[in-house]
Amino acid sequence: MSRRYRKPRRDPGLIEIAATSDWKVSATMAAVCVLAATVIIPALFGSSRVLGSLVLIFVPLVWLMAVVFGGISLIRFLRQRPQDSPAPPRSPTNRPAQAAARATEASLPEVDKAPLAESVAPPTSAAAPESRPTAWSRELIDRIEWKRFEDLCCEFYRVKGIRAETTRLGADGGVDIRLFQDDADPQRCTAVVQCKAWNQAVGVKPVRELRGVMAHERVDKAFFMAPNGFTDEARAFAADNRITLLDGRLFLAMLERLPEALRRQLLDFATEGDWTTPTCPSCGVKMAARDSTHGRFWGCVRFPKCRATLQMRGSTA
Repeated sequence: MSRRYRKPRRDPGLIEIAATSDWKVSATMAAVCVLAATVIIPALFGSSRVLGSLVLIFVPLVWLMAVVFGGISLIRFLRQRPQDSPAPPRSPTNRPAQAAARATEASLPEVDKAPLAESVAPPTSAAAPESRPTAWSRELIDRIEWKRFEDLCCEFYRVKGIRAETTRLGADGGVDIRLFQDDADPQRCTAVVQCKAWNQAVGVKPVRELRGVMAHERVDKAFFMAPNGFTDEARAFAADNRITLLDGRLFLAMLERLPEALRRQLLDFATEGDWTTPTCPSCGVKMAARDSTHGRFWGCVRFPKCRATLQMRGSTA
């Protein structure tokens, strides 16, 4: 479900935690070291003739750690700055790929049957850095963080009059959205949707997992939505198992076929608030950029209580 977001990382050490966290964390570590050197260690070992010599060994080491953490805290404090706002998208282009969309149209569950709407408005002049996008484009779809993309896909079905429900945050069991289109039995799920807003093409493994969900939930249709497309092996497997694959090009075409009012409604929904910073897959809060010896990554702001991490966009790690 998450975007760019994949290899397990080793647990960071104390120095790395101090170097990548807020300056208050390293300041607290320094204060604890001072307390240990002046009170705790002498109280534990000073009264013992056997262990008394350990005080002469441990106290200098703990003072050294206090100096290191204090220095890191000072550097982090001096360098701390608010993060810049994300750069505005380039002027959108209007390439709806209608021929490819019509080829897929026959397998879609009533979502692409509306008459073709007028093309989106021509690009406007360059916007101010903090202005919201005014039209859909492939670049805009690529910039949407993984959770907002999932919610956008669900909202797309809803504006088409289809009852759609997202799964809970966390382990989704291989499905992100369930569709309900049986008038005789409104509680029966008729199709499942999986969303993968990754930096790279989706391979065959997640598509196979979606086929397993279809069998488990006894549904005949499934849809896999991924902005950066699919591998040839994934496409071949999907074609043999009644799974419709929708990449960013086809999803853009489907958005552009909507009436202007619905198109604008979905654009406002997708770009409201902070729509580019990824959401923590465990906590549901916005993550923060972190630095480590392996490079930059997204980390949960509730660290160390939550250790969820996501890969940065453009990273090949």
